[in-house]
Amino acid sequence: MKVFILGATGFLGLPAAEAFVRAGHIVYGSTRSESSAARKLAPVEIIPVVCDPHTDEGRAKWGKVAAKCDVVIDCLTATGPNDAVTTFKSFVSHLDRPRGSPKPTYIYTSGLWINARGMGGLDEWTDERQPTSTYNEAVQWRPLVEGPILESDKVYGIVIRAGVVYGKDGSLFGPYIFEPALAASKTSDKIFETVVENDSRVATIHTDDCADLYLRVAERAQICGGQIFLASNPATERLTDILDAAVRVSGCKGYKDKGASNAWDKAWVSTALIKPSLGYALTGWVPRKMSLVDGMDIYWAAWFANKELQK
Repeated sequence: MKVFILGATGFLGLPAAEAFVRAGHIVYGSTRSESSAARKLAPVEIIPVVCDPHTDEGRAKWGKVAAKCDVVIDCLTATGPNDAVTTFKSFVSHLDRPRGSPKPTYIYTSGLWINARGMGGLDEWTDERQPTSTYNEAVQWRPLVEGPILESDKVYGIVIRAGVVYGKDGSLFGPYIFEPALAASKTSDKIFETVVENDSRVATIHTDDCADLYLRVAERAQICGGQIFLASNPATERLTDILDAAVRVSGCKGYKDKGASNAWDKAWVSTALIKPSLGYALTGWVPRKMSLVDGMDIYWAAWFANKELQK
């Protein structure tokens, strides 16, 4: 297959692109930077397309390449619906396939916070077959993007709702835990501040395991089209256990709650009791990486090494 990854140098995009390359596919990847194209993409056999994917000029550039591909995966960071909807519509507008040709596949990267229902309890467990939740204000726009993609007759539309991703350079665990812990480790009291909810449980997924799910659903798009997949480990992790592990590896003495100041902070400490099943049922997908708490020594070292490389 020919595959186009939007956001190919990003936290999810790069591992996904590398997974498709290893599987033998031809992979294109967008990046805003010539240096990233030369440093991150070309050396691992990803064909760079340098553009800003959210400008008219950029959409025209990547759209022409993506229209010739079999799979397009949107791994761009989004905090609202407008850019993501426009990105999908832009791809569709560039399609010009002869009648009878196979439909391309379009995979949108969403998030599991739209499934969060509260702070715990059996009636709050959820999976792919459950409706979305109104619990987290910050992500109520997600279905506005997912709906048009899943319902489109122009593509095999697929949505992957990723849990809080870990590994490599840390994703949200960087700004919420690793960065304040590193800073506090250099102070006298060695206490870092973060947003804490003692009963919160986090649905996590390693970036490489998420990449494997992208690959599996893309290769089986004819049976996966129109479906939502939850990319999460089979068990959640308690936020305080993650913080205790970070205290240990960072050399800090503890942490304290600084309080949620916005809707995204509130989503961070929400609980999404997830038991994903559709990925395994349709593709045999099973996460393989150690949990964040169990592998904290490795993941802290990886985050720190990536931080040094980016200097």
